[in-house]
Amino acid sequence: MTTMTGEKMLLTPNWRDWYHFRHQQACFQSGAAFENYVSDVLTRFHDDFLNPAPSGSLGDGGCDGLAESGTIFYACYGQRPGRNAERELAKKIDSDFSRGIGQWDTFHTWKFVTNAPMGPESLRCITKLQQAHGPTAARPLTIRAVNSEKLWTDIVGTLDAGVLDALFPGAPGIENVELADLLPLLDALGTGNSVSEIGEIVLPVPVTKMEFNELPEASRIEFNSGRLLAPRIDRWYAESSDPGLYDAQGDRFRSLYREARAVTAEPAEILERLYVSVAGANFRMDGKRANAAFAVVSYFFDSCHIFEMPPAGWSVSGGEVLDASAH
Repeated sequence: MTTMTGEKMLLTPNWRDWYHFRHQQACFQSGAAFENYVSDVLTRFHDDFLNPAPSGSLGDGGCDGLAESGTIFYACYGQRPGRNAERELAKKIDSDFSRGIGQWDTFHTWKFVTNAPMGPESLRCITKLQQAHGPTAARPLTIRAVNSEKLWTDIVGTLDAGVLDALFPGAPGIENVELADLLPLLDALGTGNSVSEIGEIVLPVPVTKMEFNELPEASRIEFNSGRLLAPRIDRWYAESSDPGLYDAQGDRFRSLYREARAVTAEPAEILERLYVSVAGANFRMDGKRANAAFAVVSYFFDSCHIFEMPPAGWSVSGGEVLDASAH
């Protein structure tokens, strides 16, 4: 995942949780679908991963992939529905190991990757193999069982955002975020105790601006909450390595506002389009990300990049906007 300026972006906790969920979904697949997913993951994790194609009577030698110059051997099993999973799993572990050690002499680590729950039979099978190939054995081996969660923590979860996005395209909001450069800011605003930091509004804003633009009460509440984070946004821009970032993003906000204004005249819908442009379509599903979006949009509202300034002479009376110059 990269920003609009081409810089590599760090994987944030919000995105990581989504990718973890997609990984869990992939691991619910059975048979060949799960095994193909594991092969795809390992291909991206190891730069030399190879999964041998079955060859005649030799088959694949119990091997579902070799990596690290043949020193790591992978066997994989996707649980099939309607089968006696525990006994079949134990049998699969034993048969794949027997075939592998009999036909491959390069590996010193053997890993069995499965989405099936491991019960007493399969665990006894694994520990028996570990003890038979301990440090004093003729052929000492590291033997490990890798379940779906360990596959995530040890392999999938260590991949960078770009690789994860290739594995699981369509992360919520990533493809729709117009201001991708702001994603690191949203992540920064989503950490810490945001409500304790109350600062000044970025620029003086006439009290009539929200009334003049007819912002609904709910939007005003969101803005007032977002303004608490204005000092942190000030610092973020001040510490940016790009001195022109604020102006560039302000200009882009203005452009996005005009695009939204051309589609609808409803202030609430315009704001929602701006929120989505900043934080993605599902931003309201994450409270911290929603508050960060409110903060950023209110920041540019106050700095007059979006919505309109009331003309000179306008004032508010009785909840209605009046043209003072007419009197």
